[in-house]
Amino acid sequence: MKWNYEKDIPYSDIDINTIKDNDYLFQTLAVASFIEITSNVYEKNLNIYYKDDASTVKWLEDVWMPEEIQHGKSLKKYIETVWPEFDWKRHYEIFLENYLPLCRLDALEPTKAREMIARMVVETGTSTFYKAMANYAKEVGEPILEDLCRKISKDEVYHFEIFEQVFKKYKKEEELAKKDIIKILYDRLKEINNEDVKIAYESLQTDKSYNEYIKQTGNFAKKYYPYKMATKMFIRPLGLNNNLENVIATTIKPAFKILGI
Repeated sequence: MKWNYEKDIPYSDIDINTIKDNDYLFQTLAVASFIEITSNVYEKNLNIYYKDDASTVKWLEDVWMPEEIQHGKSLKKYIETVWPEFDWKRHYEIFLENYLPLCRLDALEPTKAREMIARMVVETGTSTFYKAMANYAKEVGEPILEDLCRKISKDEVYHFEIFEQVFKKYKKEEELAKKDIIKILYDRLKEINNEDVKIAYESLQTDKSYNEYIKQTGNFAKKYYPYKMATKMFIRPLGLNNNLENVIATTIKPAFKILGI
């Protein structure tokens, strides 16, 4: 791993008073920590699915899973530093009870190339989410969180690039046409506000409804979300040249805003 959360993140330097009363920040980091720290469940399914691809399985086991779990652990420690009164373990157990039944092998895409497109879309969402959180942390004056989120975002971009390499390998075998890829992207775009986040949020057992939280997230995104980065990453599976990529990215950018991200 490129960094270690226990050695490279100075949690003791956090100015807790700056963010202690920031409920939205707390809820968002807690949701992310639950999902990230459970990446090993998804990794096991991917290993089974790609069992004939030794190099991909090795990367998933040796790099992707440890880095994703570190993201969750780093956020958990941040939460426990700033909000020690929150019983992270108890709420995480509630999350697992509702989340694990969704983690089925048959929930993966029907082909290996298509599943890699799904992975690329997920990494697009996570890398841009942490970029937005870093932008937000900078504005509220919390440099420790800003640095942590930038580190995680860079990891997620790297994961995206590896998934893209695997996608290209299987794309040739499956002879996916652009119309096939567009359909997969369109289906994934509709699922951006996904069940994972809803389950994680409701596990916090707050007074604010999930719909209220999503509305607040939409307002947050308008100011901090890197839409250009998101749209360009989102359409990368189409293999467009840079000029056309920029045009298409500009065209679909409003779709992300309509969806509230």
